[in-house]
Amino acid sequence: MKKLYANFVSILFAVLCLVFTACSQSITAGKGTGTVRVVVGGGAARSVDSVSRLPVFDETNTKITVTGEDGTVWKKAAPIPVELQIPAGTKITVEVIVTTAAGEWRGSAVHTVTEGDNPVAVKLSKTPKSVRNILSSVISQTPYGDAKVTLKLASGKELLTDVNIGSNYIIPVTARDGNGRIYALYDKGGSRHFSRFDAEGNEDAGFETAIQGILPSSLGRIKTMTVDPKTGTLFIAVFTTQTDVYAVTETSHNTFTRSNSVDLATLPDIETNDTLTAVAAYNGELFLTVQRKRLPPVTKPNKLFACTAALSGTALTLTEKNAAELDELRTSAVMNVPTECTGLFADASGVYCLLREQMLDSGMRYMVGALACYSRDGNTVTYLKKHSKAGATDAYLPFDSASFANPIGFIGSDEDYIYIADDGINIEYLNENWRINGNKNRIAAFNRKTKEITFRNTEATWYAEKPGYKFPETPVLLWEKDSSGAVRYWTSAAGTDPFSSDNKLFETSASEKLTDIFCYDQEGNLYILWKNGSTNKVRRFALKEDGSYRQPGEDTSLTSHDVSAIAVDVSDGWNILYYACKNGHDGHIQKKSWNVGNFFSTASDVSEYDLLFDADATPVTALAANRDGVFVGVRELDSSQTKYTLKVGKYTKDTGAADGEGIDIVTAAPLYTAHSTNGPYTSYNEAIHDLRIVDGTLYAVTSKLEQKMVYSIGKHRLDEFRSRGILYKVGSTERFAGTAEELDKKEAVNPETGLGTGYGFYRFIAVKPKKLVIASDSAWGKGGTNPVPGENQDTDTVLEYDLATHLASEPENAGGGFSKKLNKGICEFGWQ
Repeated sequence: MKKLYANFVSILFAVLCLVFTACSQSITAGKGTGTVRVVVGGGAARSVDSVSRLPVFDETNTKITVTGEDGTVWKKAAPIPVELQIPAGTKITVEVIVTTAAGEWRGSAVHTVTEGDNPVAVKLSKTPKSVRNILSSVISQTPYGDAKVTLKLASGKELLTDVNIGSNYIIPVTARDGNGRIYALYDKGGSRHFSRFDAEGNEDAGFETAIQGILPSSLGRIKTMTVDPKTGTLFIAVFTTQTDVYAVTETSHNTFTRSNSVDLATLPDIETNDTLTAVAAYNGELFLTVQRKRLPPVTKPNKLFACTAALSGTALTLTEKNAAELDELRTSAVMNVPTECTGLFADASGVYCLLREQMLDSGMRYMVGALACYSRDGNTVTYLKKHSKAGATDAYLPFDSASFANPIGFIGSDEDYIYIADDGINIEYLNENWRINGNKNRIAAFNRKTKEITFRNTEATWYAEKPGYKFPETPVLLWEKDSSGAVRYWTSAAGTDPFSSDNKLFETSASEKLTDIFCYDQEGNLYILWKNGSTNKVRRFALKEDGSYRQPGEDTSLTSHDVSAIAVDVSDGWNILYYACKNGHDGHIQKKSWNVGNFFSTASDVSEYDLLFDADATPVTALAANRDGVFVGVRELDSSQTKYTLKVGKYTKDTGAADGEGIDIVTAAPLYTAHSTNGPYTSYNEAIHDLRIVDGTLYAVTSKLEQKMVYSIGKHRLDEFRSRGILYKVGSTERFAGTAEELDKKEAVNPETGLGTGYGFYRFIAVKPKKLVIASDSAWGKGGTNPVPGENQDTDTVLEYDLATHLASEPENAGGGFSKKLNKGICEFGWQ
């Protein structure tokens, strides 16, 4: 493949000679016709190592189009030379487009064909008409945010790989000179590098060594840099004990001279402690943004300076012409996060500045950005596409597709547009909290003429890659009592594994008491109630990324009174633990809270919150809480003490006031069947054992124990035992009204021979997306008062209910025995 090279004959233009030889056929055969030949000429071809490093011309990247005045396309092809026949007198336009990995150069000429030779000179601009976008993609990332990225051009040409990004590394700084060459300052392999790439995207191997040879300190001290596309001057900012700026000029390929240093603190309104954040240069002017660090803080710490950069030999003088303060994107003192300038771009029309502010922790989730345009003539700043929530005080902001989220740099330009990388993160309200849910990687196109900005998605991942939000999924929780009454907890993938030292979660000593009362929060973290002496405590086990629990957990103390239920709500940036306790005949629901990011052990009492119940007539058996309120499951006895109602009430989170009338699950059910004083009867013991909220819907599980009592040895004794379990969809937590819906029921099985099966839905024992995992703690028995052993069978099972398909799995035998057993005593069963 033959390659030709551009020969540029002036500072601004290169001449591409297209020689048209019109050999009129009328000369040889009559008149009126001729042959036109288009060739590339104009002198000796340049060497690819020449100082200009301008694009190579060949048939793969050069396109020549010859068009007639009437729109006729005489030739549109890449191969060089081009042969074509054109009638004399035809007015033609010759267009040349040279496209390389880094940019595009154009030129055109208009000519009227005459008889004989028709040489046409097309001036090809030395400055590219467009430069390809520089894209970045994350190739590896640590849990702490440090990453390695690849930089490549939009054409696919790779520039750099394994570039370090993170807290100890800079974000790569890129710039272009007037020839379309790319300059990159970046960290790699633990050290800072400064590279240059030619118009074809090939690295200039000697550039870094040459630059380092003229600087008074190491490359690691370079803070930022830029290049003036009009003059070719490099400006390099070096930080030691102060920020110094040097002007560097190239006299021949990779032969540089350096100016004296200029301390930025010598400019008005810049101090030594101020931080230089971005620089740009154009036609002898240097523009820079500084974040001013003052005590007391200034209202607008970011300031843009326009300076004349006068270079006389090696003497650099920076003279401040104008300066303008830049707005903070969020002005609330609550935010306490300064706005940051991430890039400057200068052209003949103005100076463009990228601004961003973000917070992704400490109970805040937001990203806001803006493009500001500085007029050097009027010394004014115009804000273009400022985020719609700029200036608002919201701690959480969703991603806004029409606004900048995280503008991180200017990546390319053409005659009409300037292109900007927007390394956004998708912030959404999911699972009752503001979450980071993947990325919103985009390229913004700023129209220089209309001032409009449009966004398009890109496959580039820029400098940070955040995973999509993963709804929590926990292992199944199992527990059982030993013969002494001590309880131990462990985890199992499917709920069928027995206890072992490998899956142990929580086991107390003989002096401590572990209960079967526990709950989960929206994040899947687990909270278990236990008692140390007279004090009730709750131990929190944080759910880790791998789906296991962090051990040994951390505790907070509650009360010395008996606790019947707990619930934890971490919605909307609040951390609150609710607990129901009994003090004599009085029942209370109280709460503790702790700040986001703090240890659970720091939870403190919220003394003004105290929801009262009659502990005898209306005992609390279950709790749940979310962003919409506190939900309390109770068992109400009527005044005659013969009927009961199972009900869930809703209460406000701030005052504990009743919110609506609540929803009945079971209404006015009998406690026992009618019977004579010493006659047999059946008693019914039914309760709401647990509540769970999934996607804004409240679910409940109950068990109904049917106990046949017979009169024996002077008292009624338990002779037969069976139970059933029911899963209810109680209702929407936001609009809490209506009637509970029965989703699944498991009835006791009474076989004609052999042992029977009971079901008693007792606890929700895992957190899984769109599913409920239920522990059924039950038994079946008959003949409890017989003098010989009766028949009894504990049926401890685990089943899963799919909320999407409304299907329940077949119960599996649980690996643990849960809370109660049906034991045969001397003359009756005992359910304990």
